[in-house]
Amino acid sequence: MKRFSYWPYLFLLLFYFCVFSAPPRMTEQMRSAAVCSFSPGWRALNFCKEKVLVLLTLPVASATKKDPDLLAENERLQQENQLMQSQIEQVREWLLMDDLVQEQQERLKALSRVEDPSSAAFFERRGKELCRRLELHVQSLTARVIFREPSSWSSSLWIDVGEKHNTSLGKKLIAKNSPVLFGTSIIGVVEYVGNSRSRVRLITDSSLALSVRALRGREQDRFLHEHVDSLLFALELRQDLFATVDEAESTLKQLSHLKHQLTTQGEDLYLAKGELCGSSAPLWRSRGQYLKGIGFNYDFSDEEGPARDLRTGLPYDPLWKKDPMCLLRVGDILVTTGFDGIFPAGFRVATVSKVQMLKEGASSYEIEALPTAGNLDDLSYVVVLPSLDPDV
Repeated sequence: MKRFSYWPYLFLLLFYFCVFSAPPRMTEQMRSAAVCSFSPGWRALNFCKEKVLVLLTLPVASATKKDPDLLAENERLQQENQLMQSQIEQVREWLLMDDLVQEQQERLKALSRVEDPSSAAFFERRGKELCRRLELHVQSLTARVIFREPSSWSSSLWIDVGEKHNTSLGKKLIAKNSPVLFGTSIIGVVEYVGNSRSRVRLITDSSLALSVRALRGREQDRFLHEHVDSLLFALELRQDLFATVDEAESTLKQLSHLKHQLTTQGEDLYLAKGELCGSSAPLWRSRGQYLKGIGFNYDFSDEEGPARDLRTGLPYDPLWKKDPMCLLRVGDILVTTGFDGIFPAGFRVATVSKVQMLKEGASSYEIEALPTAGNLDDLSYVVVLPSLDPDV
């Protein structure tokens, strides 16, 4: 009878004990090394996926299948097309960043020309906020998404910048708690910095809470204006999507009129404040891109206005002659407040998609929101801002 040995199980138990007892720094280095080894395969998998989709949607003609030279040429052209699309996407991000900085400069000039004494304090705050955002944008660094773990798909991703980029820049730009943007919207924060790789915690993760407040008025119009402008630009290049020339001219004319309407002057209203977090579902149990907001109210006055009643929106202080207004409604833009000490104030985060009915005795609203950055599953390039931590 063969003797049963317990030694393999003891060694396995000892191995797991050592792994789970490893210090956090060693664990992060092991994960970073694993990402470095898996990222080429991840990129190859994405390339194969897009190639299969191309083959399915655009099947190769029978003549091509019979001609090996023509088939090889077709594969070469597809590879070149894939590389060109990647380069175009990167150039597009650079151009968007240049356009954003230019737009922020124009807004700053417009704020400096305001001469209304009653609104002087408001526009002075907006001017300082805009200057700070411009300063951060000038110091920002573009990074490429290189890997995402399926088990934490909506929680984190890895980018191709790290300590060696700080050394080449001569300053510590990539650091823990560095905010990460896509376009003009916050999408996460750097939580680990390796030598050439860094991990980003996404806003769709439940452990990341952002301090935000509802913004209504001109900022909503500006957000829509950007989307209409992009749609108008794309449709002008795709006249083949329309059945007739008259249909194309009519559609483009209506979009141009809407774009003009969204550029009219308006007022920004800063309303309810609260916290926003995600759901942290893996790829195979994804519940969408929605964010959950809790604790939204306006119980304390601040520099933006007086405290307001949760249900009526009337100021608590009778000396404030303000009209009643809804503190939260669908379509409001949620922007960062800066109170969390991680994210600078004034950056877009999400759009309110649902406001829960107030329960009896409730002291705050609960909401659902969608990221203003769009679908976070399709991120290819992001922008990293310097950390707000003075010790970094």
